[in-house]
Amino acid sequence: MTPPSASHRVVCLGVPGVPELGCEETNARDMFRLFSGALGPPGTIATCLVGEDATKTAVKRVFDAASRESAPFFVVYFSGRASEKGLHVADGCIGADTLARHFERVAAPSVLVVLDLVVGAVPDEDVVPAWVEAFARARKGLRVAAARATRIGAGSAGAGRGRFTGALLEALQTSEGDLEFQGAKYISDMRALDQSQAILQRRWHATHLPVRMGPFGEFPLARCQAVAGIGKGTIVGVAAGTRLSATVRYSIEGRAYVPTVLQYALEDTSQEVLGEGEVMVLPDGPVCVGRQRIRLPARVLADHTVWGPTLELGERVHVRWRISLRDARGRTLDRKVFGHEYAAPPKSSRRSRR
Repeated sequence: MTPPSASHRVVCLGVPGVPELGCEETNARDMFRLFSGALGPPGTIATCLVGEDATKTAVKRVFDAASRESAPFFVVYFSGRASEKGLHVADGCIGADTLARHFERVAAPSVLVVLDLVVGAVPDEDVVPAWVEAFARARKGLRVAAARATRIGAGSAGAGRGRFTGALLEALQTSEGDLEFQGAKYISDMRALDQSQAILQRRWHATHLPVRMGPFGEFPLARCQAVAGIGKGTIVGVAAGTRLSATVRYSIEGRAYVPTVLQYALEDTSQEVLGEGEVMVLPDGPVCVGRQRIRLPARVLADHTVWGPTLELGERVHVRWRISLRDARGRTLDRKVFGHEYAAPPKSSRRSRR
């Protein structure tokens, strides 16, 4: 049973569709992590079933448990294939009538269903099966957001997810809050969908946008990071490595499953930035202690008009690593500067200058 303090019950399902896009399980896991992490409402009870584990029996068991719980908000996320028959899971199809009965028994007055649907080559107007609309009309307090699944390719933000899911997750991590809930600012279902639609249009020039059905608004989904930072991060130390590399040790607390950016830059004594980069860190628990190796190309020193010749003469060059941890809004959690000196260019740099 859900503890009395629980406000949200979340079920995330990811089942490879036909044709398989390869993002269905990733979609469900990432959505589960958001709700079960630091951005999720306090006391959220979240369940994730993906691939072969998402059988008809397992899904039925989860829905039956949800129907006995008293959380006022119920979220179902599904990434996979839907047809006129219902939702397709690992060992068959859960029929539309069966789904309707499950949702009728759910005690939560507010229900959100998010569908990232693998539908193949069908017209845009046929992406969402007719039973979904009937379902939304019949159940009071139920709202549905559905879209055609399109996988984000390698090299793009959110690679490996579906576009709709990726945009929705980004909206939940970066949007301005529009709803007061349990003494904090939260992002509502309406705000999240509005912002994810804007992301789809801006980044991928999407023309067929997610379909919405039911009474959106007043449904808190994720804690807002815009007003105040969540948790804390600490740069514990930096150890210089071979060539232009270093190992950064960090500690992140209170940011479970909240993307955190580790930014780094190499500067000389005049504060000229010689090279920079960033790495995304995803804490896997309330306290995350780890290390990250960072590296810059040898040419940033070897090809420099001043420092390249200086190193060729065998003299030392004093540089410093400027390291910071930032949240998705660009807010600095911690920043440190560590000095170092290089006595000679790497061999590869010498070869490149010949």
